[in-house]
Amino acid sequence: MKLKSFVLSSLVAGAAFVAQGASAQAIDRTVPLLTVADGVGGFNANFGDSFAASTAGSAFTDIFTFNVSGQPFDAAGSLTSSYLDTPLTKDLLITSLSLYRYDPATNQVLGNAISGINNTGFGQHPVDAWSIEGFGLQGGYYALRVDGLVVGAGGGAFGADFTISPVPEPQTWGMLLAGLGLLGVTALRHRTPAPLRSRLRKA
Repeated sequence: MKLKSFVLSSLVAGAAFVAQGASAQAIDRTVPLLTVADGVGGFNANFGDSFAASTAGSAFTDIFTFNVSGQPFDAAGSLTSSYLDTPLTKDLLITSLSLYRYDPATNQVLGNAISGINNTGFGQHPVDAWSIEGFGLQGGYYALRVDGLVVGAGGGAFGADFTISPVPEPQTWGMLLAGLGLLGVTALRHRTPAPLRSRLRKA
């Protein structure tokens, strides 16, 4: 009788283990980033994802792709998460945020990825907060990657905003500096008293 109970409990434990393994699978998603032009050559975007209780125990990777053509650009973004707090568990955990350039034909990463900064606070189960910045990036195909874990039964969601702004070309900077210099000379001439100006002309 004890042997039957042992075998039965072993079968139940094995089935539970298999069920847990089935739910603890990786969730991988790749979608294009929905962008809104800002009217000056850049764009703004909002993106995110949500996870149900059925995904508890899963790791996830979400990739949001976009393309920037033309001149170099600067990029900045921030991400936060929300979750239902199962007792003693932070249900949704963001583990990394990164930005990288890739080859659309092979999906191979080109160059080095830019890692996000974890700004999550302290205390019991703080809301995740991440930020990312890149400066003087060249045009091409890019991806924002978010990795995390659905730890508890409550699931959760994350949301982020992202901005691209073009970097002025060197000749644009030259014209800007020349214009500022001309304004400075004009302002200086208007501040010089009239008698001094006439004396300077005679000399």
